[in-house]
Amino acid sequence: MKPLVILHQRSSQLLSPLLTATVGHKLPLHVYAAEVGSGLVAALAGLVPLGFAGAVLEDPQVRIDALKLVGALEPEAREAARVDLVVPEGARLRGYYLEGMALANLLHRYAFGDRLLWLGPLRPELTAGLRSVARVSLVAPSFPEGDAFMARVPSPQRGDVVVGLERAEALARHSDLLLYAGGPLPLEILQPYHTLLALQSVPKEAYRLIGQYIGPQELQRFHLSVILEALGFALPPDAFAVS
Repeated sequence: MKPLVILHQRSSQLLSPLLTATVGHKLPLHVYAAEVGSGLVAALAGLVPLGFAGAVLEDPQVRIDALKLVGALEPEAREAARVDLVVPEGARLRGYYLEGMALANLLHRYAFGDRLLWLGPLRPELTAGLRSVARVSLVAPSFPEGDAFMARVPSPQRGDVVVGLERAEALARHSDLLLYAGGPLPLEILQPYHTLLALQSVPKEAYRLIGQYIGPQELQRFHLSVILEALGFALPPDAFAVS
């Protein structure tokens, strides 16, 4: 049985569902969490000599800081400039960024071919996960930021960029899927034909205004599924009880 550590900064949201799934499916992994603090270098350096299966990096800043500490990077990690899974490979470490793949799998299940509108803080590292939708439009804090984000989206999928929530209503009318990444959510743009994919919690009033709600827990399930897949264990997203 190999240890698999979740490195976090304050508290871990991934420990309980990952531990429950690995125990329930009798996987040969000993899952535990550790607050990394300023000890990231030492934590990653110990993975090879101590025989770890790997390290899951939960905190966004830790994912960025770990990039320069990993000897080999998967293409997705290099493109996103961050890693969320570090795995020993011989005498070196290999870094993966799997959250984008998790988003791609989620969208393929729930929203294949939909027209997507991104609301809230832009997360360019997730653009690789948007490739199964027909079109990507977004509400950006500025045109330079919006254009930089859109440049990472394949050209056939590029939609419109607007600045300011007051301009979001027109785009929302021609969208099937609203991806909410945080910040103010203008309830007046929500329609009964919308699917709302929330990466952050939304006001409860939003539930009655839309056709389908997909909460933050769903992306966590898909994320844990692809993490275990990278470690050689196939568990579907539904195997993870995320609350």
